[in-house]
Amino acid sequence: MTRVEGLWPQNISPNRLAVLECKLALWLRSQGLKSEIKVDNLQVLTQQAAAAGCDFSQMQNNIHTIVEAKTDNFLELANLAGLNPLEDFAGSRLLGANLTGLDLSGVEFRGAYLRGSDLSDADLSNANLQGVNLSGADLSGALLSDANLTQADLHRASLALANLSGANLTKANLTEANLSNCNLSDANLSDAILKDANLTQAGLALTNLTNADFTGANVKQARMWHDAGLSEQVKQDLIKRGAIFEEQESV
Repeated sequence: MTRVEGLWPQNISPNRLAVLECKLALWLRSQGLKSEIKVDNLQVLTQQAAAAGCDFSQMQNNIHTIVEAKTDNFLELANLAGLNPLEDFAGSRLLGANLTGLDLSGVEFRGAYLRGSDLSDADLSNANLQGVNLSGADLSGALLSDANLTQADLHRASLALANLSGANLTKANLTEANLSNCNLSDANLSDAILKDANLTQAGLALTNLTNADFTGANVKQARMWHDAGLSEQVKQDLIKRGAIFEEQESV
């Protein structure tokens, strides 16, 4: 099921759907029904609200506003719905959403479902993306400096040319992710899974690589400088595979 039955059309955009589901979840909570932003859960709770005689008129007005809006911009839709786009979408479902180029600095997306979404060139600096599902998402060129991506699922995500300086990627799943030409300086990749990832020409200066799994990763011309947590054995293996260690101090 991709929508809450009967409340809005089937063919609305991913951005509108994300905003409507979030608005409905918050409205259900205001009616005393504890809700998570999961479609099956929203369906059941909506039916319970109807059975309890809750007044849907305000919610229906909000739905009409979003469905008929002349914009599909995520931030504008959220504002039209009376939502705070930087705070209200934690744990929300933004499957396939188009967030390209948006200023989402400091956004609270913890635990959100962003699989297949487009966040290319978006500003996600200082964002809380802990436990978020970004598998297959496009984050190419995105600014993710100092973002919290702890335990994030970035399987097959594109992070080419992204700036992840200072980001926390502890225990992140970066299997088959495209990290080519990205900036990972001063990032924390401890216990991160980088199996079969593409790190071609990535910058990893002062990066914490403790227990990071580089099995099958393409590290050709990846530039490494004073990284923490690498054993000599792993370092030599990475050099054999094309990584460049620039350990000499500047004179």
